[in-house]
Amino acid sequence: MEDRSRRRARLVLIVGLLFALGAGATTFFVANTAKSEAPAPIPTSNIVVAAREIPAKTQITAADLKLVKMNSEVVPPTALTNPQEIVGRITITSISVGEPILPTKLGGPNGQVFVVIPADALGETGTPKPGSPNYRAMSITIPDGQAAGGNIQPGDIVDILFTMNISPEKLFKNPNPSVNSTDASARIVLERVPILARALAVYVIRTDAATAERIGYIQASGGTMQMLLRGPKDDRASGTVGASFDNIQPDWKIHIPQKINPQ
Repeated sequence: MEDRSRRRARLVLIVGLLFALGAGATTFFVANTAKSEAPAPIPTSNIVVAAREIPAKTQITAADLKLVKMNSEVVPPTALTNPQEIVGRITITSISVGEPILPTKLGGPNGQVFVVIPADALGETGTPKPGSPNYRAMSITIPDGQAAGGNIQPGDIVDILFTMNISPEKLFKNPNPSVNSTDASARIVLERVPILARALAVYVIRTDAATAERIGYIQASGGTMQMLLRGPKDDRASGTVGASFDNIQPDWKIHIPQKINPQ
C-alpha cells in the first residue's frame, strides 16, 4: 500500500510539472506572437508645403515654404520635395497654409504667368516696400524684324532703342537753321527691361509708371522702337550717347554727296 501511495504521489508531481511547463511554454509563445504582430511604423515622405498663404500670381520665396513629413499613403504623387526647385516660380492659383506644392499650381520659368512686382520689392506682408518703384506691366508691339528676329522670349532681358525723325520747325519755338537741322536720331532709351510675357509681336514688359508714360509718347510720336536682346547675366550699362548724322559721320567717314554742274 505504501509503495502504491508513493507511486501516486510521484505521478501527481510529474503531471503538475508537465502542466507548469506547458503553461510556461504557452505564455512564452503568446508573448512572442504578440511582439511579432506589433503594428508596423507608418511610412512617411518629406514634401514641401506652403508655410503661409500664397496668393495667385506671386513669386515664391524661401520664406513661403517648409519641408514636412507626411503619411506616404496620402501624399499626392506629384508633390514637390525640393524647395530649391520651387523658389522663384510663380503661382497660378492661391495656395493655402500647409497645402502641398504641386507643379500644376505653378507657372513655368518662362511661361505666360508673371508678376508685376518682383519679390525683392515686396515686404513680409506682401505689400510693396517703401520707396520701391511704382511697377507696372505694359504691352508694346514690336515686329519680329525689330525684335532680334522674333527670338526674344519671356524671361529675357532687353534694351529698347528708339529712333525718330527730328524736325526743329515742329519741335522748337525758335529753331536756328545754322545749328538745328532735320535729321533722324537714335538712342537706347531703356536698359535691362525684363520680358514678362509674349503673344506673337506683343510683348509684356515690367516698367515703372513714369517710364510707361514716356513709352506711350514714343509709341504715339511716329518713331520706331527696337528691342536689343542682352546676353545672359549681362547687366552692364550700354554707355552710349545716341546717334545722328553729326556724330556718325566723323567716325564712319560717310561720304557726303557734292552738287556738281552737269556736263
